Amino acid sequence: MTEISAKPTDSRRPLHSGIRDVAREAGVSIATVSRAFNKPEFVNAETREKVFDAAQRLRYIPDGAARSLSSQKSFRVGAVIPTMNDSIFARFIESLQRRLGDIGYALLVGIDRFDSELELKEVRSLIESGVDALVLCGAQRAEETYELLRSRRLPYLITHVQTSGAEQISVGYDNLTGAARATDYLLDLGHRVIGVIDYPPTRNDRAALRRAGVEQALAGRGLELPPERCVDRTFSIEDGRVGLRMLLAQDPAPTAVFCGNDILAVGALFEAQAQGIVVPERLSIIGYDDMELAGQVTPPLTTVHVPTGEMGARAAEVLSLMLAGKPAPSATRVDTNLIIRGTTGPAPGHPAGGR
Repeated sequence: MTEISAKPTDSRRPLHSGIRDVAREAGVSIATVSRAFNKPEFVNAETREKVFDAAQRLRYIPDGAARSLSSQKSFRVGAVIPTMNDSIFARFIESLQRRLGDIGYALLVGIDRFDSELELKEVRSLIESGVDALVLCGAQRAEETYELLRSRRLPYLITHVQTSGAEQISVGYDNLTGAARATDYLLDLGHRVIGVIDYPPTRNDRAALRRAGVEQALAGRGLELPPERCVDRTFSIEDGRVGLRMLLAQDPAPTAVFCGNDILAVGALFEAQAQGIVVPERLSIIGYDDMELAGQVTPPLTTVHVPTGEMGARAAEVLSLMLAGKPAPSATRVDTNLIIRGTTGPAPGHPAGGR
């Protein structure tokens, strides 16, 4: 569990400052400084920013114990994500932390490595640390985790997916539609034998929705997705390479591959190049996420762009309502879009395609 602070301090400032110094520096009253830290939802954003900036410059640290006692809040939010090695999660956390900092909240982060038991451990640890709310990735997890949240009556927000249940509030994107659009694009290029490399759908609801999107698009053209064309891998370039080898061993081999994230797609691209398979003339590859790496490989990767920075900001906005006890929208959607680059082209033998 890691606590992420908002801004660096100026080492040239005095080591100790009081609330009067902050009020003077920010040009506001002492009462306003107190409200900014104790009840930030009642202070407008511009004034909060002035107060927090002044406090940072002066190295002012409010009395956390007194603050918590007066407000019955810790002014900390916990978030549990699968990994920080993926830039989409890093961008999400950075954006979430920045916006939460604007309303006076610190962010504590736990990593579960796509493991539901480890997620439960991290959630329990964050609750024990006294967080006021939790941010969780996806809606699929151990029932024990949900039971713990219900027993503590702790507000929590689901991200990276959209939920429809009345009990959950979510900020996320439509994984099914994003995958369906990518598959429709491949079908429009003449591909009919399409493989999938993704995280096991039984362990990841985002992967299950993406696979459903591929199946939906194929069904719209009277086609099916046989189980053998779906390779379950985890999260590494090597997994992408292994996944493509498994697909190419089939008869017929796919002429296009949809990957559930860009890391797998880059692995598939590297494996194709190692085998002398020209991309996209002989094989098209689509990723998901639009990591920075996607635009830097050769050829650049066609992928589904996920606006993770926007999702983090929107999540913080919804959390601010929840933390203030105000009504929050049950589902907030951020839109994905297909970024067409150099790893996709017409199917071999298709008009205007290669051989």
